[in-house]
Amino acid sequence: MCEGGISRAGQIEQKRTYWKEQIDRWRQSGLSQAEYCRRHDLVRHQMAYWKKRLQKPEPDVSFFPVELNGFKEIASRPEQTPLFLVIGNDFRIEINEGFDAQVLRQLIFLLQALA
Repeated sequence: MCEGGISRAGQIEQKRTYWKEQIDRWRQSGLSQAEYCRRHDLVRHQMAYWKKRLQKPEPDVSFFPVELNGFKEIASRPEQTPLFLVIGNDFRIEINEGFDAQVLRQLIFLLQALA
């Protein structure tokens, strides 16, 4: 957890919501971006950054349960090859035996938010 008990991903989502509201208000105001930022004490380059970032479509992600009927546990072997998870061209995660699935989910969420 980060400052205030909010995860990094939660902080990014709060910023995304804040800047989306500011950009929507700016568009409705009829003011130039520079003038709107001046009047609302906003940093213009931050608004430009979020305007560009919010134009990118959010990835459409769906999760669904997988039933493993007849699943048998396989004894681990020291020479077992790790699993590699590749996300786009930016991230490669090595997953070894005994990983924490919740930590992996949080990491993937954070990487998607940063991408």
